Amino acid sequence: MNAHSMNQPELVERVLSMTREIEQAASLADWPKAARLTEARSPLLMSLTADQEPAALDKIREIRAIDAALLADAEITQKELRIEFEAAIGRTRAAGQYQRMARL
Repeated sequence: MNAHSMNQPELVERVLSMTREIEQAASLADWPKAARLTEARSPLLMSLTADQEPAALDKIREIRAIDAALLADAEITQKELRIEFEAAIGRTRAAGQYQRMARL
């Protein structure tokens, strides 16, 4: 079902559902899946109109809150992975240096 075949309440509900799927993927640290879902959700988000009913606005606020929390989590995860990567590179260099010295 594409954005053009849905009315606004259905569209908001679909975006919220996809947002929860993204949240689930992120909670499992499946960032590639979260990224794919985010990419698929993007055109639906762009199809939302400004004129929404109060119930839809509540769901949109929930979507925004989930997105903000996911962004914060992604930033923390990225920093942690960068630190782990740099530590691994340091260990690799140390092992290489040991091998060079051991050959002398």
